[in-house]
Amino acid sequence: MGDRTLLEEIAIQFVNQSESTLQQIGFGFVVIGAVIAAFVTRSKTEIARAPYFAYSTLIFFLVSAVQVVWLQSLPAMIGGYLWALMAISLAASVAGGFFFCRIAIARSRDAYGHSRMALLAFIPIANFWLLMTPSKHAISANRVPTIPILSGGLGVVTGFILLAATIGVTVYIEEQARQMEQRAQLEPMSQQAGIDFLIRSNGLEGTLKLLADESQTPITVDNVTTLARIEAIGTQLRRTYIVDFEGMTMTDQFQRGSRNGICAYEPFEPLLRAGATIREIYVERSGREIGAVMVTRQECGF
Repeated sequence: MGDRTLLEEIAIQFVNQSESTLQQIGFGFVVIGAVIAAFVTRSKTEIARAPYFAYSTLIFFLVSAVQVVWLQSLPAMIGGYLWALMAISLAASVAGGFFFCRIAIARSRDAYGHSRMALLAFIPIANFWLLMTPSKHAISANRVPTIPILSGGLGVVTGFILLAATIGVTVYIEEQARQMEQRAQLEPMSQQAGIDFLIRSNGLEGTLKLLADESQTPITVDNVTTLARIEAIGTQLRRTYIVDFEGMTMTDQFQRGSRNGICAYEPFEPLLRAGATIREIYVERSGREIGAVMVTRQECGF
């Protein structure tokens, strides 16, 4: 259980990285796979240009398609298995690097008679040199036999189809992730998962400050009540309401209703469980304080 918890914390830190950092990490695991392949590959096989292009794009497509697992990130956060998604994603990068290096070595032997130029496959722009260099020998006993769909002009067409499919699946995943993020802002369970994730990532005080900073106030509650501001003070989330009703008093019934409303608001549950205090202050338009309600996990029975 302890190792699993540690992996979950690592996964949380992983998904909190910037897009550029995630790309660098992914490429790093691709390189790890390639290094493994370079050390274990003893085959003398060769591969021509068209099959190399087709196999390369097939690898890119499969690695990209595996990233669809991230569309399960919200259930994974709730279930505590975000680490499994990270493991699958990074394992795909390692596998992609391994097999890409294998075919790059075969292409280098086909084009140059040795495997040293396989390094070009991992260098932007320079990789076209490896792709476009003709075979050193028209016929070779070491050349890998390929099916017609991966050979010659048909192989090139197959490669471009797979390349288009890779772009398509990447765009699809990004669009689904965007829609998932939008739904998460409306669904209580998703909101709970998101807040719980923020607490584990930024701590309770950091999460409260983030929620306060991102709040868009004023928010109209009803005809006479407006949520004017949301502030984070340590582990307390303070919400100030302006009531357009002179002479109002805070009755016991009103306090119970406010307290029950806070306890029933599902996105607050992970905050209260983590030790937060929710304080709601009601003031008249003139500035006179009507009263306040303060709720902790004990009041809600968490």
